[in-house]
Amino acid sequence: MAEPSSPVWAPTRRPPEREVVRLAAQRSLRALGVATARDIDRHFTASRYPGLPAVLAGLERSGRVERVRLAADGTEWPGPWYVHADDLPLLERLEAGDWEPRTTLLSPFDNLIIDRERTQRLFGFHYRMEIYVPRAARRYGYYVLPVLHGDRLVGRVDPAMDRARGRLVVNAVHAQPDAPATAGPAVAAALEELAAFLGADGVELRQPPPRIWRTGSPERPRPPSRRADSRRPPPADGGRGGGWTP
Repeated sequence: MAEPSSPVWAPTRRPPEREVVRLAAQRSLRALGVATARDIDRHFTASRYPGLPAVLAGLERSGRVERVRLAADGTEWPGPWYVHADDLPLLERLEAGDWEPRTTLLSPFDNLIIDRERTQRLFGFHYRMEIYVPRAARRYGYYVLPVLHGDRLVGRVDPAMDRARGRLVVNAVHAQPDAPATAGPAVAAALEELAAFLGADGVELRQPPPRIWRTGSPERPRPPSRRADSRRPPPADGGRGGGWTP
């Protein structure tokens, strides 16, 4: 079956299970940036990492992964935590300030938040999809997108594309209790970017934005604050800020 559908250079050898786990664990770790063995096991080929502790030990001995310490507010988090060796130069650049923080809306399936328990553990952000929840029982909306502002998850939006009118309809905008007041313009700009990506003529708010975001000047997202052995995990992808257009 592979012959008519695969290019001639595609490998035909079935790799041993240990090699599969070794390659998959590295791909999982690089997607997550910094992770524990449990995080790695729940990502990419989820729950299919037989012998993962031994594989990670081998990768560590060969220099493909390194252990790091993760701390926040002066408290070190239980690990061990791992970073892939190929990401170390990027982490050094981040430590040197070579990163422009941005604001973006995350897909529910983004690597940063796909493991909901990990998201809550790292960011204190409880997120669940509510597409299968009855409308009356939904807390935030049908297809809610978390808002990443710098290295913080500061809120969520409930958008829907009205293709008949060519408008991006935002049913609700929610801010986290500790969201910075000055992040509002950047969140508004992220919505405008989503509208442009979808080919919408503009953004239509069904209700006012949170009170904390109705005033305040644009804020540049602050650089990451969590440290991993004097280095930080790579940032997620995203866009930049702007201003509300009621």
